[in-house]
Amino acid sequence: MLSTHTCDLLSAKVKVSIVPAAILCVVIMLSGCAIGTNAIDDALTTSSISIADSTPTISNDPFSKIDSQTDAATSDKLLDEDTIRLAVTAADMSKVKTEGLSWANEATGSSGNITNIAQRVESGQTCRSFNATRTSYDGVTLYQGAVCLDKKSGWWTRSLAPLG
Repeated sequence: MLSTHTCDLLSAKVKVSIVPAAILCVVIMLSGCAIGTNAIDDALTTSSISIADSTPTISNDPFSKIDSQTDAATSDKLLDEDTIRLAVTAADMSKVKTEGLSWANEATGSSGNITNIAQRVESGQTCRSFNATRTSYDGVTLYQGAVCLDKKSGWWTRSLAPLG
């Protein structure tokens, strides 16, 4: 025999079977999921989402694997140039005027020194010009560069090129 429970609802005694009532509640709740698809979703279409252009706008995929030795050398130089820029922008100007600044990039094995860091204001932006050396497996390169501080986007490289 099924378990029953007697309860007093508004002063009327009602005899309720708990197990069938619980099954009935579950069936009613799940029936909404099984009725079918939503006709509004099927009928409604918009053109607000466009398909992306299949031709990329960048010439080189920055996430592609490096295929040749030339590409590896270019990648190492770019990583080292970023390291030089970061060292110049983080430099304590009160110390580097007399001591210079050493830098090293563990990822590429390159290192060097940054000298002649000079800070000035140019077109409303704080800029730092500098000379830097890069010692790597492909030799020693002397760079001359400048970075500027944009109030909205931060430090950006104005110029950084090998001399000679």
